[in-house]
Amino acid sequence: MTQKPEGTMNGGRAIAEMLKIAGAGPMFGMGGFQLLPFYDAVAQLELRHFLINDERVGAFAADAYARVTNRPGICDGTLGPGATNLVTGLVESLNAGTPMVVLTGDANRLHANKNMTQECLQTEILRPAVKELIRIEMPSRIPELVRRAFAVATSGRPGPVLLDVPEDVAHGEHTFAAGDFYIDEATVAAPARRTRPARDDIERAARLLAAAKRPLVLVGGGVHLSGAYDALRALAEDCAIPVAHTMSGKGAIACTHPLSAGLFGRYSRIANDLIASADLLLVVGCKLGEIATKRYALLPANVPIIHLDIAAEEFGRTAPAAVALWGDAREGLRDLGEALHADAKRMKAAHADYVAELGPRMAQWRQEATPRLTSKERPINVARLVHELNNVMPADSILIADGGFAAHWTGLLYDTKASGRRYIADRGLAAIGYGLPGAIGASLAAPRTPVVAVCGDGGFNMALGELETARRCGANATVIVVNNAASGYVKALQHAMYGQRYQSSDLVEMNYAKIAEAMGCRGIRVQDPDRLADAIRTGINERDVPTVIDVVVTRDPAHMLPAADSRTVQIKKGDRVA
Repeated sequence: MTQKPEGTMNGGRAIAEMLKIAGAGPMFGMGGFQLLPFYDAVAQLELRHFLINDERVGAFAADAYARVTNRPGICDGTLGPGATNLVTGLVESLNAGTPMVVLTGDANRLHANKNMTQECLQTEILRPAVKELIRIEMPSRIPELVRRAFAVATSGRPGPVLLDVPEDVAHGEHTFAAGDFYIDEATVAAPARRTRPARDDIERAARLLAAAKRPLVLVGGGVHLSGAYDALRALAEDCAIPVAHTMSGKGAIACTHPLSAGLFGRYSRIANDLIASADLLLVVGCKLGEIATKRYALLPANVPIIHLDIAAEEFGRTAPAAVALWGDAREGLRDLGEALHADAKRMKAAHADYVAELGPRMAQWRQEATPRLTSKERPINVARLVHELNNVMPADSILIADGGFAAHWTGLLYDTKASGRRYIADRGLAAIGYGLPGAIGASLAAPRTPVVAVCGDGGFNMALGELETARRCGANATVIVVNNAASGYVKALQHAMYGQRYQSSDLVEMNYAKIAEAMGCRGIRVQDPDRLADAIRTGINERDVPTVIDVVVTRDPAHMLPAADSRTVQIKKGDRVA
């Protein structure tokens, strides 16, 4: 145990000392005068801080780091534009339940509200974007308020907490005692505390499950936040209950597990059909939002729902819950498993014919999808790209999916081979531009793990400058650019709704492999689908520098959506698709 700091120091140093005690991982930000003492202390204490080229990207990278580790991601921004640039990334983390601790420099209080350079009402702008905003008004309270930030970020449903630090507080000095600097070890990772649903509610839920003939589990990202993998798999296997997932919930159970029904919602293999025939739904760590419920039309009105979630305010928001289980996903699933122990063998036998349907149904879906999965057409069919990812990606790898159709294609077609957070899609706000910074954060979180990001050319354009960041910080991930010279998802929607009229969705054709090479990275341009597998292997195995694989895909908007057949997705005029 290192000696605790004490004595006279400035506020920036006190913040850095607290982050070191908390075991903070890599930090991402763009410095400004207000927080200069903090950056100086970070260097002295040998903490890792990486300059980024845009604060939004820093928030995305910290978000991905947190999703891989469940430890709070750390990012920062300076007064004014640095702070306001964080908004999109913070809302992503807030909606996704990602633990974050974020610093913003603010105006010197002696001169605040006198039109200081870059000054704005940043706390009012940022407050709705975070779980809690904490303004530090006195250097003496820094240890206490940093502890508070970690406690809030990792408790209940996790989220981002912002520490707003006026310039005079960061530069001001205070004499601290050694006893001032400590952290509650439980709060340095999510979940900080675990709660269990009420016993009576567990017993009611168990009775409903035991009586169901065709129960189905629907899981979301809360399973990852709780680390409920073993408890989920045990319940599913012991009682023979299939499991379907949202994009955020992919990996809650391995996609290759025989009880996995795959993605449900706007896109589905077989899960939506199973929902339609289910007589009970167990929803775990899932908000049942628009995409997951096909704009709130997917869930049968007469089928009871058992809803297990850490956020009690989610109960009944989309559909009424027959039983609401308020608590941690892992603990709730364990309690359900124990309550069903006496019935498990009977349930498994009673569900035998039901679960036997899954294999043939999935095989039929795959047979129907095979022409696209193995397509040799040029430009390349995106389904073929995801098929090759399934063939090449090792079980311990991490796939990052950018917003837009990159997430929808991989959400439907990509298979995780083991449980765990092996697939990360920014579904909290579904902004494009997450792919490359997400790969940076994930690579730094798991440096020995192959990390591949899939993003459209539009999303890649938004963060292209961060190739320099990736190279500088040693985040040697692979970024696959799905190059259709368009904002592909928008173009596909325009085609579906308005025919051949396209407006504001075409991009200039770019060779991203050459751009990557000019920035000191490896660039591979793929136009032949038979070269995809070798290109992906190169990126995974040769991680001396970041790799960009520029995949030239179909320009036909009718084939830009990940529908394996006409039943998978229906878009009609008036639908809004994220």
